[in-house]
Amino acid sequence: MNQPHSLAFALLLGLLPAAGCRDNAAAAPALANPAVHVETDVVREQPMPRVLLLTGTLRGQRETDLAANAAGRVIQTFVERGMPVKKGDVLAKLDIRAASFGAAEAKASAELARAQADSAKRDCQRYSKMLESGAISQAEYDRFSDQCRLTPLSVAASEARAEAAALVVGDGVVRAPFAGVVSERYIDVGQYVRQDTKVVALVEVDPLRLELTVPEANLAAVKVGSRVTFTVSAYPDRSFAGTIKYVGAAIRETTRDLVVEAIVPNPDGALKPGMFASVALEAASEKTPVVPKSALVQKEGRSHVFVVADGHLDERVVQTGADDGNVVAILRGVRAGDKIVVKPADTLRNGQAVN
Repeated sequence: MNQPHSLAFALLLGLLPAAGCRDNAAAAPALANPAVHVETDVVREQPMPRVLLLTGTLRGQRETDLAANAAGRVIQTFVERGMPVKKGDVLAKLDIRAASFGAAEAKASAELARAQADSAKRDCQRYSKMLESGAISQAEYDRFSDQCRLTPLSVAASEARAEAAALVVGDGVVRAPFAGVVSERYIDVGQYVRQDTKVVALVEVDPLRLELTVPEANLAAVKVGSRVTFTVSAYPDRSFAGTIKYVGAAIRETTRDLVVEAIVPNPDGALKPGMFASVALEAASEKTPVVPKSALVQKEGRSHVFVVADGHLDERVVQTGADDGNVVAILRGVRAGDKIVVKPADTLRNGQAVN
């Protein structure tokens, strides 16, 4: 065999494996990021309730710092913080012995005044007959009749003093003015209180009031009977609802907003007065882009969707609005006509190629 030809043939055989390796290396990147198959739908518009995102604070339906309304030393307390009470339940008792003595004296004075009035009435009737018979003069009769007219006034004053004294005695027993929960107790046994001393803080917890501040620009969306939904940080996975019942009469000049209150049922007592709420207020319906609920992906408390653009996935954070059970309104993030992935797999990533 000719030696030069044999050498060339051997060199050719040695180069063939190297060329094959270069082809495999070039194909490797393409196999590392293969195009994924996804199910898509087109974002469309349909009438959906417009939602205003607001903040609010929960208040008791009724809240009061109950005053003693009497003076005396506390001799008994019957409630603690967090204790439920019914209307009329005794919350505390004061030492009202001095008031009791005053009430007894006022009652006796009223009875004496009534007895004197009865006696004066009889005397007036007798003086009237004596005047008719000429036994006394007109001047003498007028003097006695003036006394008869003044006696009933004295009786009325004495009875009023007796009622006031009895009221003070009654105020020595502090009672709940309505059913609720004791949020704070301010007094203890042995403490001396006056009429304006706070005894307990009492709050009615079912229902509650949700106090909202609505910006002036959004007042047209606020109507009595409108529905609100909200969440609180204590229960991030739970949604609560209420209905607007009270709308303020004037805009606050310093903040340019309106105070609105919604009534919120609270049968299980999960909500507490003072809680901060993130509120969605439903307004009039308007055409809004919507996506199927299955298209939403929740990450770190935010909603995401995958949009197919130029053959690749574009992951976007969206702001959601009203939810009718099947579709969700999108306030920001996508537009009508965008193509989205309706059932995204957990493995999808931003920028992936799709077929």
